[in-house]
Amino acid sequence: MSMSTYQLDRFIIPVLLFLLPVQGWVDLPKPHNFPGGISLIPIGFHEQKPQAFFGIDPVLVIQEDGEWLAVVGVPMNMIPGKYMLRVEYAEEENSRRSILPFTVYPLHSKYKQRSFTLPEKFTPDEFLGLDNRQLKGMFGTDAFESELVTPDFSFQHVINEGSFLPFGRILSQSDTQDMRLQDHPKITYLASGGTIAYAPGNGIVENIVDQGTPDQKIVIRHSDHFRSILNFVNNSPLEVGDQVETGEPIGTASLIETIGTGRIDWYLMLNGTEIDPLLMIDFASKQE
Repeated sequence: MSMSTYQLDRFIIPVLLFLLPVQGWVDLPKPHNFPGGISLIPIGFHEQKPQAFFGIDPVLVIQEDGEWLAVVGVPMNMIPGKYMLRVEYAEEENSRRSILPFTVYPLHSKYKQRSFTLPEKFTPDEFLGLDNRQLKGMFGTDAFESELVTPDFSFQHVINEGSFLPFGRILSQSDTQDMRLQDHPKITYLASGGTIAYAPGNGIVENIVDQGTPDQKIVIRHSDHFRSILNFVNNSPLEVGDQVETGEPIGTASLIETIGTGRIDWYLMLNGTEIDPLLMIDFASKQE
């Protein structure tokens, strides 16, 4: 497939890019306190690892230079404003609790993946994803009780050739509406059918949904609170329980006849919330 064939470059350059090799990683993701991003919230110095909760859901807690940080995924449909993080920790053999405020801002004007226009050939319905409840239902929380590895936030693109539609909001026209805005909470890769797909990060295969079909979904648990969900993975040799390493072949892109090309979707879940995978890719972060 070439971008000229589908006239993708005419509509979403520079958002729609040829994929380039990724070089170098950072220890922590860059904080993006807006919908679809990540909030890094300092929660103090404690001898024991505290627990943090956003609403009723536990969030990832890591230690950096002796201080504990909560790594919170910001849902794409979240209204900007003030929010609270609940922290529970032990102090002198007593349990303590604190409430920490943090702010979610509107989408930043410099954030290139905030919205994009679909090419005329495609319709939003062809890129509809599963909703968050369905994504959460793909894996069981009791499958692997211990954290596999400390998150290193080191990810790479799933497909190394072709093009992609980024995480963001799709702006498009339809027969019944002049324009409509719709969430696209993933990266959709477009390439030739049969193009090799690679694991975006180290982890263990936690679940495989619709195994053996063209829309097969593979859930990779990278660490506690971090998962990738890969949709439309064909010809995969993986089984539940297999360990994978970053860059390991995991299958091929399924040919989707409705759009005339191969496709794979990559959802990156933090605490059960879809966040932008491009925030975890060093090359992409430098394009802002």
